[in-house]
Amino acid sequence: MTRPPTGSSSALAERLPFPFARPVVPRPEAWLDYLTASYDQRWFANGGPAVCQLEAALAADIGGGRDVVACASATAGITAVLLALQVRGPVAVPAFTFPATVAALEQAGCTPVFCDIDAQTLELDAIDVTRAIDQFGCVAVLHVRAFGFCHDLEPVARAAAVAGVPLVVDAAAAFGGSTPDGLPVGRDGIAEVFSFHASKVFAVGEGGAIATTPELAAQVRHVANFAIDGGDVTTRATNAKLPELAAAVALAMRDQLDAHVATRREAALELVDVAIGHAIDLAHLAAGSPPMQCLPIVLDTADARAAFVAALEIDGIEARTYYCPGLHRATAWREAPGADRDLPVTEDLASRPACVPLYSDLEGADLGFFARALERALDVAAGTSLTIGRAA
Repeated sequence: MTRPPTGSSSALAERLPFPFARPVVPRPEAWLDYLTASYDQRWFANGGPAVCQLEAALAADIGGGRDVVACASATAGITAVLLALQVRGPVAVPAFTFPATVAALEQAGCTPVFCDIDAQTLELDAIDVTRAIDQFGCVAVLHVRAFGFCHDLEPVARAAAVAGVPLVVDAAAAFGGSTPDGLPVGRDGIAEVFSFHASKVFAVGEGGAIATTPELAAQVRHVANFAIDGGDVTTRATNAKLPELAAAVALAMRDQLDAHVATRREAALELVDVAIGHAIDLAHLAAGSPPMQCLPIVLDTADARAAFVAALEIDGIEARTYYCPGLHRATAWREAPGADRDLPVTEDLASRPACVPLYSDLEGADLGFFARALERALDVAAGTSLTIGRAA
């Protein structure tokens, strides 16, 4: 094994020096001052001063007249949005996504109708969304910004609008990114939902935020706090609230976010140059400016991907194989409506992407090591005698 120049002291890093997630979370001295008002007022939950400050700051960052509701996780946030919309029934959703997306809609009393993805964007195919709406009477569309991409969502938005159903966007890994028109991510659909999980660029530990209209934000806050109104409970609801301590960390993370995103993008550019040199098609990265949670590389076959991942592991780098298999093939949803729909692009692509990790402190010697390891892994994948290089 070629030894990397540095490593981490975590238990996971003892197995692999470069795990998929190596969070850079603000240290206590960076966020303790954000709790001063919380301690002064003894207010630590249910929309305390740190949460209110965070929501106002993120709303200003996103702009476009959006309000922001902090939430316990992106999963809880998606559930709260669907509950606030009072939709219940089939929801069009990509099969090419993380299970949390579907868990969230089920917790809101909805059922998934799995749809295919576009081969270039790796996100919902608007034509197949229309088919699903027509066939199953979908009451909403739940789009996913795969890997935190920041594509133009106009085709999917148009499909939802023509059908007269709301578009909700799972933008879990996309906070800090911008769309092709240069605007901050968070303005699409009736709501976009972000994750502040430790694996994301905006790393807090757990948490999230919902960017939506002021009108829907009021209802989201209501259902996120059990829909209690005086002595009554007015609708189906949940507990999706973010505590003050997490909000304080998030405020400090916001202070550091631009530097984190810049480091990740610089690292990604160096690794992209390596991939392009091996004829890897990175068309899925072409639109917008994602914050670069990771670098997804689509290999030509499942065998090539397996060889690629194994080669990186030899060099101590953990690559992950999201999202395989497509969720329409998962045991949990084999009986879901439309689970047997023909999803040819998902079937083809699910076994081929490998996500190379990126960190908010990946630079210098470590970045040089990553570039060399990526070269070796791509050489190994090419050595499987399979053609590498197309995204679909």
